Amino acid sequence: MEIYEKINLIIKEKKITKRKFADMLRSLEPKLKSTGETPTEKTIYKYLSGDINIPIEILSFIAETLNITEQELFDTTSNTKVKLFKYISKGLDENQLKYLNDITTNSNMVKDVSTQYGKKNTKGLAFNNEEKLEKLISLLEFAPNPLVDKIINRLEEIKGLALKDI
Repeated sequence: MEIYEKINLIIKEKKITKRKFADMLRSLEPKLKSTGETPTEKTIYKYLSGDINIPIEILSFIAETLNITEQELFDTTSNTKVKLFKYISKGLDENQLKYLNDITTNSNMVKDVSTQYGKKNTKGLAFNNEEKLEKLISLLEFAPNPLVDKIINRLEEIKGLALKDI
């Protein structure tokens, strides 16, 4: 989906007319780099029809007009993300690929931990608070590998001490 198509879809979802959208956008007074002027209503209609490309300097004003983030203007389907991922990964060196692999491994580890310590298996935990456990598991995804390794090592130490006392 092209940006102009996405904008039209959002305009339709928000139940505003193209004329109203153009008026709202123009009221923010975005300036084109090429002319230093605010785009005319006719130019905005050409953006919306795909006849001319939308200048990048206008995107933030469009997002503001529609009360959305700029990212929402771009296609974020799974297919597009895969294409982007393939494109980005082509130029990565060995260290960057290893880092990317580590991130993937962490994500899988989080899913495994979540499955292992789901609602049915929390009885043996020192803190039997499902809410805290779910929060901890969801945050592990963002932890760098060295931190996750330290957490695992420390918890294993604590487990060893706890079992020693029994």
